[in-house]
Amino acid sequence: MDEKETLTQIEITDETIKNLEEGTVEIKAEPSGQKSSDKSAGRKSSKKNIAKFLLGMVAGMLLSLIILVVVAFILLFGIRIAPKNSFLSNAAIYKINLLRTILNVVYYEDVTDDEVLDGIYRGIMRSTGDKYTVYYSADDMKLTNASWEGKFYGIGAVLTTDPASSYTLIDSVELGSPAEKAGVKAGDYIIEVDGTDVAGMSVTEVVKLVRGEKDTDVNLVLARKGEKVEVTITRGEITIDAVYYEKMEDGIGYIQIASFSDAATEQFIDALNQSKKDNVKGIIIDLRGNPGGGLDVAVDMCRQFMPAGLIVYTEDKQGKRINYTCDGSKQWDIPMVVLTDENSASASEIMTAALKDSGVATIVGKKTYGKGVYQSVYPIPDGSVVKVTAGKFYSPNGECFHQIGIEPDVEVDLDVDAYLEDETDTQLDKAIEVLKSKMKP
Repeated sequence: MDEKETLTQIEITDETIKNLEEGTVEIKAEPSGQKSSDKSAGRKSSKKNIAKFLLGMVAGMLLSLIILVVVAFILLFGIRIAPKNSFLSNAAIYKINLLRTILNVVYYEDVTDDEVLDGIYRGIMRSTGDKYTVYYSADDMKLTNASWEGKFYGIGAVLTTDPASSYTLIDSVELGSPAEKAGVKAGDYIIEVDGTDVAGMSVTEVVKLVRGEKDTDVNLVLARKGEKVEVTITRGEITIDAVYYEKMEDGIGYIQIASFSDAATEQFIDALNQSKKDNVKGIIIDLRGNPGGGLDVAVDMCRQFMPAGLIVYTEDKQGKRINYTCDGSKQWDIPMVVLTDENSASASEIMTAALKDSGVATIVGKKTYGKGVYQSVYPIPDGSVVKVTAGKFYSPNGECFHQIGIEPDVEVDLDVDAYLEDETDTQLDKAIEVLKSKMKP
């Protein structure tokens, strides 16, 4: 009868870990129930058997004594590890250290203590199951602050999440940017960054790979109309314009808001002032692809042209409500249309809901993303930051759009193929049509 081989399983104990570190334990396949073929083995003297038995007993007693000493050490000194009232019990601390040791000994690549701790911090925040409650390391904050301040080194493309794909979509490309010079186009999907497949990564993770030092190269593999396109882009200094204004035909003013960053309010005021100088008869506010930004920024921008009334209100865990209102002193009575899509989120939705509920504007495009919660930010002394979801936004009519989104008054899809072909914007065309119907002749 053939003998079967079974994989020996090693119980993870303090002694096992010590042996692993010293390299004295092997995990190997060995025959189960294997019998010796040497018949003389059964004829060894009883004296030798007794000696081996006694030696085994002594070794076992010594091993038991060692284990008792280790356990006693943990019991005596381990209780001092966990601070009083800490949710980290001694057992939890012991387990963390045990897992760290297993990584040190078994994992095929090196992992630093800082990386392990960083993972623990991120895991604590992720335990909420809320994707907006996150931990940022000091290095993460350098990246975030650069974006918020509007200046960094990169390729000059706006990246966004595509709900229908596991890849990041290039929403737009800045004129004269390194990305444009390399041939990158809006509508391209990023497949790889410097050889790393980015499937399933968040936009933030992809951005961290794309950005880098000035005058360094980044290699991208893009998907464009079913074909792969490889480009090499030399990173440069990128300055983000949060607001873009253009006077269009037939007396239409077009204001695109890319984000509600620190610089956005001043740029938005400039755009409004210029449109007034141009004597426009109607305004289109384009919030497509706008991921949001600061609550105060969105409120301040709404106060520049909205009538008196409630803009938005928030409620926290304790039910505390804060109203954000407009006094109407700067109201601009002019026909308006707001353009939205699936990636208009957070502060974009605050402005959209305020304009819709007040009857000031007609919403054209697609239903918004549905981020109706706000976050409180807590700096940590080591330069890291935690951002925690602390409450919900409510529109003037008392509706929370979280995980629901805001339905447009006029729904229209963007014809991506037409846009890539000759930049025909079907949503903007519809917005112009709707606005003209509201404008005075």
